[in-house]
Amino acid sequence: MGNTRAWPVLRTTDLDEALRLAEGLLSVASWYRPSGCYLDAWARDDDELRRLTEARPGAHVEWYGEGRTTLPASLCLNVSSCDEAGKALKTWADITRCYVLWHDLKWPAVPELGLDEEYKYAELEVACNSRDIHCSEWAAEHTVFIHARPGHDERAAWLAAQVNAQVVGPPEFGW
Repeated sequence: MGNTRAWPVLRTTDLDEALRLAEGLLSVASWYRPSGCYLDAWARDDDELRRLTEARPGAHVEWYGEGRTTLPASLCLNVSSCDEAGKALKTWADITRCYVLWHDLKWPAVPELGLDEEYKYAELEVACNSRDIHCSEWAAEHTVFIHARPGHDERAAWLAAQVNAQVVGPPEFGW
């Protein structure tokens, strides 16, 4: 059991740019379980909840308010492709803070750094309208995060370099 660390590798106001970088990083990874991708958003009022569920009717709603029957609520949507994830994310990002998380991937071995293939901690995330993985505070930009094993700063930097990016901030505690 453990938690990832999440290194930001891009902050941008252009969601298409963030999604292109994520697709590039996914091409570096190998899939451990291709269906391991989902979107998550928070509804803080009735209008947000209505707009999010109308935009993506298949979303699962989990209540977090008093007695788990009132707002706020978390909405989760499973997706099966980068294209589907991008479309859903763009829809939800116009409404609230949200993220897409690809998990169950494998980061490749990097022998020159003494790093074996990694799947337990390998995840990739695009957080919309936020600078942190939990989307706890609104921000004008979207952030791409590489999740990896704690202490694997070199892996995060190596992965980012594979897509002509770089780590742009300190890691935060992941999932």
